[in-house]
Amino acid sequence: MKKFDQIFFGLLIAGFSPLLLMMLTMTSWYYLDRNEAHAPYYLALGLVLGLVVDLKYFRRWLQNRYELPVGCVILIYLFYNILVYGFFMGFPAFHPLAGLVAGYYYGLRIVHQNIPAIQYPGMIRRVSFFTGLVMTAICIPSGLIGLVADGIDKNIQGMLNLGFEVTRPMLWAITLVGGVFLILFTVFLTRIAMMQTIKRHLQ
Repeated sequence: MKKFDQIFFGLLIAGFSPLLLMMLTMTSWYYLDRNEAHAPYYLALGLVLGLVVDLKYFRRWLQNRYELPVGCVILIYLFYNILVYGFFMGFPAFHPLAGLVAGYYYGLRIVHQNIPAIQYPGMIRRVSFFTGLVMTAICIPSGLIGLVADGIDKNIQGMLNLGFEVTRPMLWAITLVGGVFLILFTVFLTRIAMMQTIKRHLQ
């Protein structure tokens, strides 16, 4: 598992700077230029800058992945959640997996830093609360967009092959219940991942 951890977290760390800088350069292109012929140059600039950052810092970040400042870990977690949000066009069903990864990482971090067992419950509670809070921040705009979008009731009716019309109150209920479920599921996955990772590595 140690090799898997190194490869998995290495990919996350290596991808962070290039992806972030490409997003920033493309945002600059959108607000400052908008000439479609120039877009590839902005994208390439972000990629090159990101690779330069990786060349300089990647090895150190990977070797010290369990000692990274908490602020950096939070930034990486938020960034990849934003990336997933955009990739799936605001559909939040896959975001609980980020909570699973966060729980796994923090479980390994606790073990690696030899944190006393008395601190486990508090850390598990704080990390789970944070991932649930991020999931809440994701569900709110996704739910609002779904509620105001035209034809969403027809889409749900067709997608689920329902023999009855989806009314506005039903749409509100689906949104609220689904959102609460995703938030609680994220918290659950984070807690379980942390507890099982700690248990397995301390046996």
